Amino acid sequence: MLRNERLTHTPNGLADILWDEAELKFNIESAARRIFKQNGYRIVQPPTFEYFDVYNAATPNKAESMFKFFDTDGRTLALRPDFTTSIARLAATKPMCESLPLRLCYCGSTFRNDEAFSQTRQREFSQVGIELIGENSAEADAEVIKTTIEVIAEAGLKQFQLDIGQVAYFMEIAKDSGLNEHQADNLRKMINDKDFVSIEAFLDKMEISSTKKKMFMDMPTLFGDASVIDIALAQNELTEGAKNALNNIKQVYEILKKNGLEKYVSVDLGMVPHMDYYTGIIFKGFTYGIGFPICSGGRYDNLMEKFGRALPATGAAIGVERLMAALHSTEHNKNEAANASEYITVALAKGRLAELSIDIFENLDFDVAEMKTKTRKLVFTDEKNKFKFILVKASDVPTYVEYGAADIGIVGKDTLLENGKNLYEVMDLGFGKCKMAVAGPAEMREKLEGRNIMRVASKYPRIAREYFHGVKGQTVDIIKLNGSVELGPIVGLSEVIVDIVESGKTLYENGLEVLADICPLSARLVVNRVSMKLHRETIVNLIDRIKGELK
Repeated sequence: MLRNERLTHTPNGLADILWDEAELKFNIESAARRIFKQNGYRIVQPPTFEYFDVYNAATPNKAESMFKFFDTDGRTLALRPDFTTSIARLAATKPMCESLPLRLCYCGSTFRNDEAFSQTRQREFSQVGIELIGENSAEADAEVIKTTIEVIAEAGLKQFQLDIGQVAYFMEIAKDSGLNEHQADNLRKMINDKDFVSIEAFLDKMEISSTKKKMFMDMPTLFGDASVIDIALAQNELTEGAKNALNNIKQVYEILKKNGLEKYVSVDLGMVPHMDYYTGIIFKGFTYGIGFPICSGGRYDNLMEKFGRALPATGAAIGVERLMAALHSTEHNKNEAANASEYITVALAKGRLAELSIDIFENLDFDVAEMKTKTRKLVFTDEKNKFKFILVKASDVPTYVEYGAADIGIVGKDTLLENGKNLYEVMDLGFGKCKMAVAGPAEMREKLEGRNIMRVASKYPRIAREYFHGVKGQTVDIIKLNGSVELGPIVGLSEVIVDIVESGKTLYENGLEVLADICPLSARLVVNRVSMKLHRETIVNLIDRIKGELK
């Protein structure tokens, strides 16, 4: 007799926290509350769920990722996706919150219900954080960052770094360049991903000055110490708003330096995540062995106005589970920080791409001789250059890099598009060139152009969906296949296919032809977001050497 799994298992993305983990979690939260109190922050506890309208007013782009349900009157409610929105509503509407500046802190769970979290990641997160409301100054921003650093250090993590950026710097240049909201958001994402190839292609289509184009192209490279701020300030055609934004981040950095915290802080002017409600300083915290930020925050001067009271504000949130994971990583390997800084790990896709990649590294004087022999080994070490190479399945390269098991990866653009991982795509290597295309019998061309409903077979359902639904606005039935996609139209499983096309010979021999091009493909160099921060000099040097080799 089969057991009812709903009686014995937690839902996907939710977990029981047992005694050892629960105690560590309690200790982190207690340390946070102690530091918050020492810095003058008073704890508040907003409700676990609110009217959906509250969250939707602040972050409409996250509406689909919220847990939503109805009350008895049919009104839509939502579990909180973050604390900041609820606290903004609280501070704007409660009479006892009139005295400014207002320093508030919190501790509790937040919830996400989007596809990315449903299968492999948690959907309930514990957060501790602070909000400083009613003061618009570099001192306030620095105070929030300082307090965040103190909490992480008090929890026991020694090796970490906070990157600070300035949303207003990008927005001012985008506005001065005449970009509309949609264009600015597309460019923002490319810059944030350090996707130099896409940035250049995008800007080539824009009628903006060469100076402005250079500013945008330079943004992803402006990360490191405070000197990058002076480099940005020296640019021509800066608006007063852009200068003010840069001077603001410079002030914040100097205050942190005076407090002896510069070792924990770096600058990244290309850090431009989705704007949501952020208006100025933003920051994210990184550490070894964790593929995601352990904390984040920034200034949000326009959020309170949505709840009836216009007040400047800045805040920070620390992910408790991510901090726990970082502490576990350190505990399990006392030498992790040293080892992480000693070797750079490169993930190569098995097969032709690996062979071409190995040739590049060989020409750069890396020891790859063993990799060129017939062996079943998967891990190779170059002791001279302090690099490790791992051979993995192509579809797994983005995963190894995203989670920090590899610092760098070389993989085809098709794999990146299909996986949708959180990576920096820093370079088009130029080999493995082909294209993603829609193909089928010649008679399907008219139906394709007529936006008829049709069946599409593909190994790449995500790419197919994005092209038909996102680009063409066409309704299609996408059928996932793992091989011999060309058979789909032949046997009547589908009308067309979406697949990689090189010479087109296979299509021709099966009575098919290219009906529409989707995008060009080639091998790309990708970098883990944390590694790019913590191993900047080594990785940038490698990128420059590869560029020189490929010229």
